[in-house]
Amino acid sequence: MNMDGDVCKIKKILEHNSSEFDEHFIQFLLRDSQNLKQLSKLINELEKVKASSNYDSLIDEPSRPESHLISEFDVENDFKTDFKIIEKQDVAVITDFIDEYTQEQEKLQSDLNSIHQETIIVDVEQPITASNEQVSENMIPEIIVEEDAVEPIENVPAEIEQNRLEIESVFRRSKYEDVKFQVDNARVGQAYQSKITVISPHDTSEISYKADSFKFPNTQFYFDEDTKSIHGQPVEANLIEFSFQFIAEGETRSAQCRLNVIADPRSLWKVIEPESGQEFVKVHLDQAVIETPNYKIVAASRRGRSHEHAGSFRDDDFAIHLIEDSSWSIITVADGAGSAKYSREGSRIAVDIVQNEFKRYLNPYTIDDLNNDLAKWQVGSQDDVTVGVATKLNQQFHHVYYEIYKSILNQIELQATDLGANTKDFSTTLLVAVVCKLADKTFVSTFSVGDGAIALYSESNLRLMNDPDGGEYAGQTRFLDRSIAHDFTNRLKIGCFTDVDAILLMTDGISDPIFETDSGLLNFVKWQKLYAELDPLMQIESADTALLEWMHFFTPGHHDDRTMAVLWNKHSS
Repeated sequence: MNMDGDVCKIKKILEHNSSEFDEHFIQFLLRDSQNLKQLSKLINELEKVKASSNYDSLIDEPSRPESHLISEFDVENDFKTDFKIIEKQDVAVITDFIDEYTQEQEKLQSDLNSIHQETIIVDVEQPITASNEQVSENMIPEIIVEEDAVEPIENVPAEIEQNRLEIESVFRRSKYEDVKFQVDNARVGQAYQSKITVISPHDTSEISYKADSFKFPNTQFYFDEDTKSIHGQPVEANLIEFSFQFIAEGETRSAQCRLNVIADPRSLWKVIEPESGQEFVKVHLDQAVIETPNYKIVAASRRGRSHEHAGSFRDDDFAIHLIEDSSWSIITVADGAGSAKYSREGSRIAVDIVQNEFKRYLNPYTIDDLNNDLAKWQVGSQDDVTVGVATKLNQQFHHVYYEIYKSILNQIELQATDLGANTKDFSTTLLVAVVCKLADKTFVSTFSVGDGAIALYSESNLRLMNDPDGGEYAGQTRFLDRSIAHDFTNRLKIGCFTDVDAILLMTDGISDPIFETDSGLLNFVKWQKLYAELDPLMQIESADTALLEWMHFFTPGHHDDRTMAVLWNKHSS
């Protein structure tokens, strides 16, 4: 028999539908050539049965009214040699066993069409095995049906019954053959828990999972039956596939899903030593602590992750000093410009000159005069005496700061000349606080160039003692150079206060991730949170080491050098 020829003839008959076949039946058969082949095979088997057993109820050669003839070709002549024309009564045998499934097929097909229109999900694969039976290349995959789902036609040979079941199986395709699953991404080093999500348009209430069926490529993950979730503790980045079984419509089906384990961002940062033989070697970590009966001065600085990854030196620097036999101290931090070749030396020059100049200025004779003036300062008052003292002290410190400023520039210019470099190669910011801790008050004089922060903190108040400089472009700042001479006075602040718990100086490596913006520096809640983290560290004996470790916190996008100095008042915890 010429199967392909019969298929073409059947197709022409169905397209003209002169026998008034059911439209769903026609569409089903025309949708796939395999369906037509199955019908051709069934019809030929039925012909054999009719010839051998006079089984007239199957296919009979009809006498057709003239109005039913197809005008484009002679159906009778075209088929009489090897194929009988199919009439409505002949189709009844074929369609009896599928009529009850037609309505269901329409719904299922709509579901399948919707699924096919969905965006392909790369991370999910879900092969389904509907039957354990092997099917031939010419057969449509069979779905197992219950024995009593469709009653076989009596007295029909087994081969014909098999053909009937093959056509029926098409109508019985399950809507859960294309179900797709997804789970959340995991992260290395973090505890993982995620429910399985159905990302295709299926009714999740009809799906359940077999807990003992989950198979993972390692022991890092498992399915918890109580929470109905995937749990785990991944130790390395990877894309893993796991398999499992689910139950839908009373049938057990197999599926696969992918779980993406993302690397810990901190593990991606390399720690590389700078090349040997470079100018101005600087240690990667530095720390110091000064302890008095009433307060501590604690400072620490560490190389940022960006410099670790690039194999370059730390650009930040600091210096703290307590004037002997006095209540006066000098606290200085500096941040060398990351784009400047020798900025690490520029920051060192700046903090060293500040310390040395103030140690000379704050000698015993000067300190006596300063203390006498401060005794006259009435905190919170604007009386003439207080205003006069404040004006005098401001002028004195202005003079000292200006001399320090000139000394720093001169030293940088000498270094640049010796190296044949530009003074901009030594660019740095500078934050200075000179503090006098008296029994009833705290005097503070500050000077600032660039970003970062100088703050006086108490439980009920916050005072910023610097105005962070914005640069010419976003993300830039001002540096210590001759251009700041015209607004030098505006960079000085003095004050006398009774409610100071801590004085904090920090470079932008700390202020940026904590406060994010210059306006964020005015957020008292953020300062409260910061102090709550620092206060316990200040209370331990090795406060400088504790501060250094705390500064290694991880914030995405913030990997600059970090330097902080804190004058912390002791208190009962």
